[in-house]
This record gives sequence, structure tokens and C-alpha cells, in this order.
Amino acid sequence: MRWNNNTSGFVLRRMSQIISDGSRTDKCFKDKDVNFVAEALREYSGEAVSPTQVYNHLRKWRQKWARDHPKDAEFLNTPIKFYTEMETIFSSSMATGRFSLGSSEPLGVNQADNVAGKIEGHGFATAADVKTSTEMGEGSKATDLLTSTVGAKRKRANFSEDEMLMMTNMIDAVNNVANALKETGPAHVDLTVMSMQGFTYEALIVAYTYLLENKALGRGFVNMADNHRNIWLRNYLAKNYYM
Repeated sequence: MRWNNNTSGFVLRRMSQIISDGSRTDKCFKDKDVNFVAEALREYSGEAVSPTQVYNHLRKWRQKWARDHPKDAEFLNTPIKFYTEMETIFSSSMATGRFSLGSSEPLGVNQADNVAGKIEGHGFATAADVKTSTEMGEGSKATDLLTSTVGAKRKRANFSEDEMLMMTNMIDAVNNVANALKETGPAHVDLTVMSMQGFTYEALIVAYTYLLENKALGRGFVNMADNHRNIWLRNYLAKNYYM
């Protein structure tokens, strides 16, 4: 049996008429009603049709009816009011504002945390604040210049997205310079150690490696007088069994 709009309409009209006359479907169709509709359809269309085919066809239409109700009619083929605005507000398909990731920004870096933590979490330092902190001896720490107003109750300025991105990049650049300065080894420590007289090349390499790993000691060694360097080297190498 091939169903079409004509045969489907016939079955639905006949079943609707039966139900209207007082027969109730409850949760399923009664066998006598299905058999009656199947016989009527066979006489109407001239095609062989079984009650099971009619029953399954009615089940299909019941599923369609369960997903469609008259209260939905106002939305059918009708533009939804303020849809564009609602999509902008409630849609989660794309991040906007400071949470969006540009094509030139590195992957694996949470830009939202950078902006929120570095800009919203701390007040912005003004020129006067920078000058004051420098005079108090705190100017050697580049990061402190930008976070010197932590905890102060200030009104946050309203910045555009471009300005916030530029400020974030500036903070990262300053922090990178500060970290690079901290990681740089003592100046001329290699020349100072390797030029010491009276020690083997192997012993000087051992001392040089130790001073590189301990930057504070390396700076102190460079600033020592020659006789003091000689004493320090002998003591260190003696403790490490190189003398």
C-alpha cells in the first residue's frame, strides 16, 4: 500500500468520524475500528490494505500530532519579534567582546583571564603613581609599577576593546623584560672565573657552573677583590674535593 495525501486524508476522516460518534481511542486504537477503516479504504482505493497497515499509518500521524499543537500556529511562517536581538544576547555560538580570540593571538593562551586578571583585578597606575613608587625605591620591579594601586578603591575607567588589548600587550611586554632581566646571569662571571691563576681548567669549570646556578653568589664573586676571589675559590674547591 502506497500512502498519499488522498488515502491518508480518507483514513483520518473516517477515524475522526468514528471517534466523534462516541468510540474512544484511550491509549490505542480499537481493533474493530481499525478493521472497519481498512475495509472502507480497500473499497475506496481498490488496493489491498491490511488492518496492520492502517494501524501503523495512524501511529505515524499520532507522532506528528504530538509534535504540533494549535498554540504553535502563531510561530509558523511568521517572523519572531526581536529575534536578531535575542540571538545576539543569548546565542553561545561565538564569543564577543574581550572574550573573543583574534586570528593574530597565540593559541593555548586564555585571553579572557589575562584581561580580567590584569585589567579588572587591579587598578591602573597613573603617571603620578609611577613617579611616587619610583621615588620610594620600588621602580626596579617593572610589574609593581603597573600594580602599585592593588586594593585601592578607585573608579575603573571605561576602555574600549582596542585599548584594553593594547594595555594587556604592554603589561605582557614589561613582564617579559622583567623576567628576562631576572634570568640573566651575572655579567662577566665567565671571564672573571676563567682568568683566575693557580687553578686547573677543570676546577674553574666546576666553580663557574656553580656560580651560574647561584646568581647572587656569582654577582658577589665578580665584585670581589682578586685576593678574595682566590680565597673563595680555594675554599669552595677544597670542600668539593677538587684541590
